[in-house]
Amino acid sequence: MICYSKMIKNYLKKRVPIMKYELMESGIAKISFDNGKVNAISKELSEELVEALNRAEAEAKAVVLCGNSGIFTAGFDLRVVEQGIDVAKEMFLAGFALLEKIYSHPQPVIAACEGHAIGMGVFILLASDYRIGAEGNFQFKLPETEIGLAFSPILKILAKEHIDIRHHNQAIIQSRAYPPTEASNIGILDEVCEPANVHEKAIQKALELIKFPPTQYKINKLNIRSETIKLISESRGL
Repeated sequence: MICYSKMIKNYLKKRVPIMKYELMESGIAKISFDNGKVNAISKELSEELVEALNRAEAEAKAVVLCGNSGIFTAGFDLRVVEQGIDVAKEMFLAGFALLEKIYSHPQPVIAACEGHAIGMGVFILLASDYRIGAEGNFQFKLPETEIGLAFSPILKILAKEHIDIRHHNQAIIQSRAYPPTEASNIGILDEVCEPANVHEKAIQKALELIKFPPTQYKINKLNIRSETIKLISESRGL
């Protein structure tokens, strides 16, 4: 008899998160992540992305975050929960650290979303400075209530800060799925375009933002977010 949990453990051991870092001549760091079909966020991938953001801070002017074609990410790798609460907690905490890093990154961070964004996918978008999504039959959803998970402090802060208050009940509490245009209308996305143009639009936005004096951009960004950054930092690990 095949042990299903053992198969999952073996798969997770073999699976190597794929993260590509490209520093463009313009000074934009393009960070692409691909962790399989649904681009699940594992502990290892979160840590790799934090390292890439640290590298960008040292040598780049702006960051463009890219997921897969058809799906940005479907969120945390829930198969990890099969390994026990301690391993799952490590994954969640690494993901929250990634969100904190994106949100407090001193440079412009533009998210290029070519498809679905579920759970952590939406929160990565919300933590970014500017979010571009693809038109099409895609969904943007916070499934926490639907799948029986609580919102950690950082997730609650990001959701309440960016999503239109008129949609807090449906989008946050009731796990409603939104198509791209509606996601843009309620604050999950800033802009929607044809899928083939998402990367180009993201690069264009990055080029636009790096025209600002970088020191002043950093000061104003961190200053306007100082209270929420403090709350996020104080709630780390909860």
